[in-house]
Amino acid sequence: MRLRHRVVVPAALSEDERDAFARRLYHVHAQVFAGLTAQEFREHVITPPAETTRIQIYETPEGQILGYCGIHRYRRRVRGRDAIVLRAEAGLLPEYRGRGVTYGFGMIRAAVEKLRHPFTPVYYLGTLVHASSYHLFCKYFPRLFPRPDAANPAEMQEVARELIESFSDPPVTPSDPFIRDVGWVTIETPQETRLNARDDRPDVAFFKKRNPGYGLGHGLVVVVPMTFGNLADALRLRAAERLRMKVGHYKPEL
Repeated sequence: MRLRHRVVVPAALSEDERDAFARRLYHVHAQVFAGLTAQEFREHVITPPAETTRIQIYETPEGQILGYCGIHRYRRRVRGRDAIVLRAEAGLLPEYRGRGVTYGFGMIRAAVEKLRHPFTPVYYLGTLVHASSYHLFCKYFPRLFPRPDAANPAEMQEVARELIESFSDPPVTPSDPFIRDVGWVTIETPQETRLNARDDRPDVAFFKKRNPGYGLGHGLVVVVPMTFGNLADALRLRAAERLRMKVGHYKPEL
């Protein structure tokens, strides 16, 4: 089935419309993640304290919502400089996962911010609760923190520390600022379960070793510098993958 998609700006809705929208999204969310109440979901996804929030929803031609991708923009000071921080959440019903459905929206929003603010650092900041999410970031972005297959510069570690400590998710233990108590627990699809068992994959093995409590809702802090070079590489890698999918019957793991 070909999905329709459209963007909703919660701030442009009336209070009643936001309530109805939040209920519809939470109905989908609860089939993808455990651990959050409807009110917690609303505060995290619909009405976070961000400068802007845009949510792309994916639906049938009849209007049944099948998934969402929310992108939030924040302003922060990082290492003495003004910076733009993008945070995101995505959830798709199990039968629609594995197609890179939410990838395009996230990339477009990151590219828009960088084009509008070419001289301002732009970062994606995530607290990833499943190896599948970390796998996708490693697959597309040559530069991110932390990487399983490269040294992690002290400067990027400090950027990650400053960014995550400016948000409210608490650390699981005071000694490790890069594992946060997020509360979202992924309800795995068979495809995700198979990927999660692939200890021969360096990114999957690294994620599970670094964040063994992911099944309890613990999130690994991940930072992606949205530089022009990093964005261009990610777009190129995704375009090449889509071409292989079309001409060679290639099917990615996710």
